[in-house]
Amino acid sequence: MQRRTFIRNSGMGLAAWAALPQELPGFDQVIPDLNAYAAGHEGLSLVEDEGYWDIVRTAFRREGNYINLENGYFSPQAEPVLLSTQRNAAYINATSSHFMRREQEQAIETARTALAGFLGVDVAELALTRNTTESLNTVIAGFPWLRGDEVVIGNQDYGSMNEAFEQNARRYGFSIKTAEVPLLPQSDEEIVKAYTRHIGIKTRMLHLTHLINLSGQVIPVVKIARAARAINPGICVVVDAAHSIAQLNFRLPDLEADIVGASLHKWLCNPLGAGMLWMKRDWIPRIWPLMGDTGAAPDNIRRFEHQGTRPLQNLMSIPHAIAFHRSIGTELKEARLKFLMKRWASAAAEMPALHLQTPWSSEGRNSAIATVNHDSLSPGQLAQLLFDKHKIFTVAIEHPIVKGVRITPHLYTSLNEVDALIRALRNPAGS
Repeated sequence: MQRRTFIRNSGMGLAAWAALPQELPGFDQVIPDLNAYAAGHEGLSLVEDEGYWDIVRTAFRREGNYINLENGYFSPQAEPVLLSTQRNAAYINATSSHFMRREQEQAIETARTALAGFLGVDVAELALTRNTTESLNTVIAGFPWLRGDEVVIGNQDYGSMNEAFEQNARRYGFSIKTAEVPLLPQSDEEIVKAYTRHIGIKTRMLHLTHLINLSGQVIPVVKIARAARAINPGICVVVDAAHSIAQLNFRLPDLEADIVGASLHKWLCNPLGAGMLWMKRDWIPRIWPLMGDTGAAPDNIRRFEHQGTRPLQNLMSIPHAIAFHRSIGTELKEARLKFLMKRWASAAAEMPALHLQTPWSSEGRNSAIATVNHDSLSPGQLAQLLFDKHKIFTVAIEHPIVKGVRITPHLYTSLNEVDALIRALRNPAGS
């Protein structure tokens, strides 16, 4: 990532930052320092420059005497975003029902507009939800299924999505076909065929996980979607983008999907309790909402937002989270996260007892997340040793396809911490 690209991305962030409430503490501390540092390192790559990332680290509050390499569950907020959330919560508390009755709607629309601009979609096609699970359960349960229909899913899709399909298959009488996505694919075509071999005239929906949470593998969504539509033009392509939004450098329409669900508490680093559901306009009146809302027109995307009283401060923080993200830029962010992953994964690949469960060296097929298996230790045992002996927090993955310890660095992860992981993997039981 060169200086010219950084300034382009940073300029977008600074413009957005300037439009935010300036009385919020923390908003004027990190970004100018990052800009000044980049200006002093003209023509140099920032991906491997620890001086730059030392400044980024100051935006994250961390506690505990351990190294956190389990950022796949959710991402912490940067300090300026956390402060804005706290301030908004205090404001809502102080104004009480007046806010909920007089200001709530505008706050939601401000967040919707900011997120739509960030994703590159029409505000009329974007609903604000609580997370990916809610977004996609809405679609799966509200789809106009007929008995005898079929849906194609992947063998490494998120568990909550699998359960939603299983429950509604029993309810509506449709069948589930499962694509056997290779753990370490040799080509995009291999993955495409895993899905298309199940698609026929009865297939009403194709569900794709853009970035598999178990292993960090990125699947070729566009190629699969195009091949599926060549077989069945009427198929509805639904994408789980929980981990790819704000981690991978793409715009939502690039996926060529009909419906996309994602969480904003992951790589956008927004507070917990905010997600999104994007739906092409022609699908909006065809999907039933989870909650009844007869006040919204059938073609109004807001019909999917009826949740009752909810913590609006989590939605109000979306513009601030976007501003912080843009101050670094998706391109640089993705490059840094992949650099950290490859640093430890390349070392692990040389260790005889370890086996990577991720296509870590395949460009376009990897991400910040990677999973590693040990010959003589179960995933749970390896994760426990990493924490007990080396104070490195990870998560054990026990899945029929992916078995190992998932490692997920973040923007605040230092090279010293990654190198500590490498040493620990060489001798898990050591002190």
